[in-house]
Amino acid sequence: MTRRLSITGAVLVSGLTLTGAGCRGREGATRGGAAGAATSPAPLAEPGGPADPAVASTVVRVLESARHPWLRWPDLTDVAPALRDLYGGEADRLFWFAGERPYPALAGALSALTGAAERALVPADYDSERIQAEWKRLQTLPTVGGADRALFDLGVSVGVLREIGAVRHGRVDPRTLGWGYDIGLKKVDRAALLREARNGGGAAALLDSLEPSYPHYVRNRRELARYRDLARAGEPEPLPALPRGRKKIEPGQPWAGVEALRARLRLFGDLAAEATIAAAPDGTPLYEGALVDAVKRFQARHILDADGVLGAGTIEALNVPVAARVRQLELAMERGRWLPRLNDRPAVFVNVPLFRLWASDPLRGEEPLRMRVVVGRSLDHRTPIFLQQMEYVVFRPYWNPPYGIATKEIVPHARRDPSYLDREDLEIVASGDETAPALPATPQNLDAVVAGRLVVRQKPGPRNSLGLAKFIFPNHENVYMHGTPATQLFSRMRRDFSHGCIRVEDPARLAEWVLRDVPGWTSARIEAAMQAERPTRVNLREPLLVVLFYDTVHVNSEGVVHFAGDIYRHDRALDGALTRGYPYPEEGQSTR
Repeated sequence: MTRRLSITGAVLVSGLTLTGAGCRGREGATRGGAAGAATSPAPLAEPGGPADPAVASTVVRVLESARHPWLRWPDLTDVAPALRDLYGGEADRLFWFAGERPYPALAGALSALTGAAERALVPADYDSERIQAEWKRLQTLPTVGGADRALFDLGVSVGVLREIGAVRHGRVDPRTLGWGYDIGLKKVDRAALLREARNGGGAAALLDSLEPSYPHYVRNRRELARYRDLARAGEPEPLPALPRGRKKIEPGQPWAGVEALRARLRLFGDLAAEATIAAAPDGTPLYEGALVDAVKRFQARHILDADGVLGAGTIEALNVPVAARVRQLELAMERGRWLPRLNDRPAVFVNVPLFRLWASDPLRGEEPLRMRVVVGRSLDHRTPIFLQQMEYVVFRPYWNPPYGIATKEIVPHARRDPSYLDREDLEIVASGDETAPALPATPQNLDAVVAGRLVVRQKPGPRNSLGLAKFIFPNHENVYMHGTPATQLFSRMRRDFSHGCIRVEDPARLAEWVLRDVPGWTSARIEAAMQAERPTRVNLREPLLVVLFYDTVHVNSEGVVHFAGDIYRHDRALDGALTRGYPYPEEGQSTR
């Protein structure tokens, strides 16, 4: 049986989709979909009587097989439960049509599929091009068969359901990449949301409501649009390699690459457009003045020593293609969707490759704290990536080295040098109890440490490896934040030196902020506890979310864009998982 498409309905939908409007062009004109919600008509009345047999049989066949014959990713296992829910509730077995009349919300759904790229997604993942082409084809036919209409209807639903999941919790399960994030906690009833969107504000408004709204994600999305514009404008000429026999170009020196340097610094916004170039007597451009200042700005934004010297590392960073920066922003937005909702609670973030910590307090509208950190070495002691709750702070702590450090580093030193333990304020004890008496560093006791019968600890004090405070968020990795006596490391730009824990630049300031709601813990009292003879534990009034994160791009609250190196190769792993396309890895399917 065939039915003719309603002329009114066809014109209504094609008027939005055939002009190429993006998801924010009409229905999603403002964040939150206010425009779409304000103009959405009432739901159509569904036709009475039995469903078209061709429609019904096609829908049953697709749902039972969990396969769609012409979608790029035909296996529907990921959305089959939601599809059964959607189509089981439709008397005519169509979701986007009431008989032969398309719902007005179909326009927004098609537009949302096309506009997926604005959300750092891939429209091809949702078969946008094929679905748009199929819709155009159906509108040219004098009559539309029930099977064609049903497959089109199902294709739209599959695309939007997949996009809902991607926007809500990302495409790749972070646990497959070794991250301790559980996106299962973010799963939603996609069928119920889509039904509500069809009957109400539309798909774009729904996707806007599901997209993260915390500031770092919003700023990344803004910069993604800007960097895509830069990429479309064309890649400037790359900087040439350093002249043979030279390792760097210093301020005041002539260099043939100055013109290319000026072009790239202008592109990235580090150099004003009107900046001029001077030349040496032989006509070679000089690297000096505003160019040097611009290079320093560029270096600071790219975690390089901001000395204005053009070495191999700076030239390599300057030559990174704009398309690669676009990809870093896309990967950052994918990871941002893995995070829980952060709008209503304070948190402490650590961005590992940026070597930075910051606190946030959305309810108070502030970002009250930023500081440098030292993280785990990239080759053998990576800082793990997870979410946990900080529960307490210990001032003037003991340090109990992990078994591996004790046996592989401390014991060998002690065997070579009998004075080593005393010099480093280390002692051997029978247990981790603070009152446990110290035992002599005899060969027999060192053997007992290796055997696991005794342990090593470091006494509290200024030489303690944890500094004067540690911040505990219990986890299986035994990782925490702490101070350090090695404060000179914070002057380095690249700071992956630890065994996995996070050394903080200013533990007193961090303690003052995390204990701000604990009565009596003023800065003076914190300082006194740091200088006391014995450890002092202070419980937080409420657990504080700790977000150990990994992004190689960060847009700060002043709008300055920072790019970092992929020190743990997490960007490479995520890029590989996304490039493979559907089905994206889920828990239990490692991408490594």
